[in-house]
Amino acid sequence: GLDPAGQLFQYTPTMVRLDPSDAKFVDIIHTQAGHLFFDFAPGILQTCGHLDFYPNGGKKMPGCKQLRVPPATRRINDLMQVYRSFGCGHKRSLQYYAESVIIPNGFVGYQCESYRDFVLGHCFPCPKEGCPLMGHYADKFLHRTEKEEQKVYLNTGPSPPYARWRKEIRVKVSATETVKGNIDVALTGTNGIRKKYTINRGTFNPGNTYWNYIDTEISGNISKVEFLWKKHLGHIDRSCMGAEEVTIVSGENR
Repeated sequence: GLDPAGQLFQYTPTMVRLDPSDAKFVDIIHTQAGHLFFDFAPGILQTCGHLDFYPNGGKKMPGCKQLRVPPATRRINDLMQVYRSFGCGHKRSLQYYAESVIIPNGFVGYQCESYRDFVLGHCFPCPKEGCPLMGHYADKFLHRTEKEEQKVYLNTGPSPPYARWRKEIRVKVSATETVKGNIDVALTGTNGIRKKYTINRGTFNPGNTYWNYIDTEISGNISKVEFLWKKHLGHIDRSCMGAEEVTIVSGENR
């Protein structure tokens, strides 16, 4: 199901909407889910398959403008603008599926109770039985039909290629005293792509470890890791700041 229609179908009996009994295996990609007259979203929000994938939470897709329901006094040009935005998130399900054919390992999903739990890393990394893949290779997940309405979350990029690889980055700081600033890490992949990510902002104590979860476009192994430190503006001290240790954990591996 590629962002199945929600209007007139949401929370209706299974006999009139898509549900797990419609096939041996039903997987759903929700990309613009909500309530048509409140969220102006065409897709169904409720779980309705064996595996329900909610990329980016399933409601707002990166790279798509989000517009509210227009007042009745809107002009036709405003309505057309809303219509074009309306289709952007809805069509992402097709685009993610198409890309998953050629980049199957770029859409690893994590089974969570909510998108918030996923963002906070409560469902990271994959369990020993593995994680399902969103898109064309969803049927490769061995436990795909053990339960119905399994919620699966992941993040994507705002433009092609949409594939992202989730990683946990831990930085143990080395400092002469407590300091304020930003901890950034720059990663370089074996493909030469280099990207910088903010791990934490605020006050840091010597010897403590700080971590964050990132969704990077860098696939495969990391060939280089750079620790970057930036003091907050107006914060004057003579302390030294460094990284005693940087640990990177991939979501696919425990």
